[in-house]
Amino acid sequence: MLFRVRNFKIAAVFLMASAPAIAATVTPSGQVFIDRGQGYQQISGPTEAKSGDVVMAMAGGNATITYENGCQQAVDVGAVGIVSEVPPCLTDAPVSTGIDYTLVIGGVAVAGGVAAAIALSGGDDKCASGC
Repeated sequence: MLFRVRNFKIAAVFLMASAPAIAATVTPSGQVFIDRGQGYQQISGPTEAKSGDVVMAMAGGNATITYENGCQQAVDVGAVGIVSEVPPCLTDAPVSTGIDYTLVIGGVAVAGGVAAAIALSGGDDKCASGC
């Protein structure tokens, strides 16, 4: 019985740690979309965002991610902004990260594909070339 209680405590701590709190507000202008892990949804007014949410501005649009401490991150046309757990600046001045997150997201996708291919490869120890 004690074993089950420990597992429950560990699971509860993990769930609490993995549930991000509201980190910022996204203020859109024009066509702006937010992805909370279930696909992009268009937003038309100020929207609360959590760490890890992805903001994308389409042609004619832009957005500002405003963190609780007043820090602002611009999301310009064609750019992707990721809501950070820690505000990217310590002042109230608007900032742009200058990072092309499409490359970061692409790299993560490629790494996931490689990991899946390795995991699904069967794992037998026979040499394919007839060693």
